[in-house]
Amino acid sequence: MKPDSHRSHLLVTTSWDDGHPSDLRLADLLDKHGISGTFYIPCANSEGRPVMSAADIVRLDRRFEIGGHTQDHVILTDVAPELAEAQIRANRRRLEDLLGHAVHGFAYVRGHYNRDVRALVEKAGYTYARTVRNLMSSPGRHRYELPTTMQFFGHQDAVYLRNYLSGGLGLQRSRILRAVIGCPELITRLSKAVEACSVSGGYFHLWGHSWELDEHHLWDELDEFLGQLRTMPARFVTNGEWGADLWH
Repeated sequence: MKPDSHRSHLLVTTSWDDGHPSDLRLADLLDKHGISGTFYIPCANSEGRPVMSAADIVRLDRRFEIGGHTQDHVILTDVAPELAEAQIRANRRRLEDLLGHAVHGFAYVRGHYNRDVRALVEKAGYTYARTVRNLMSSPGRHRYELPTTMQFFGHQDAVYLRNYLSGGLGLQRSRILRAVIGCPELITRLSKAVEACSVSGGYFHLWGHSWELDEHHLWDELDEFLGQLRTMPARFVTNGEWGADLWH
């Protein structure tokens, strides 16, 4: 990726889910390249993966934005409304008590939500929520349905095609889809997505999980991609900083 003065500057944000202890390594990598990030953290993980200690969450908060991700990392559309509300509220209360300030953002576990869940997130006092709808080069129309562009993971072309068809057709999404289909290398695919966003929409949102970076040995690739991303004429923000510009 090479900077191009004829293109509009990108607005770049990254976000990372599940609060795994490897988020601290990820934070160091983002710091290395001067790139912002938002970390969505549950209090515990019912799937068995570890979650950072309270002390580590406080350390991370000094450098990046912290958001909620339910009390126990549960899919909110799979539980009764009263349990969903308790999961959302308990998580926010725990994080705010720990950090000593308001927590504004929330990410739906595995991206699953509906109108009722969205309303519960708003009722709990969050000011925005992030989905996993991808292939987007603009922020969408609803503050509780913030989309993404690409996940840092080596999906097959068929996955992107399915996501495109299920996530809503559109010119911006089709441009990114055409840019990434057929690219065998993850970094090349992501670089092409950035290029597409720079000329259409002006917004690039990378998301992922640090435990996936561990399991699939993706740390070197992320390091390389972040280095390339930093060469772009872009403004790097957290999701909360980006939302403050958009909605306030």
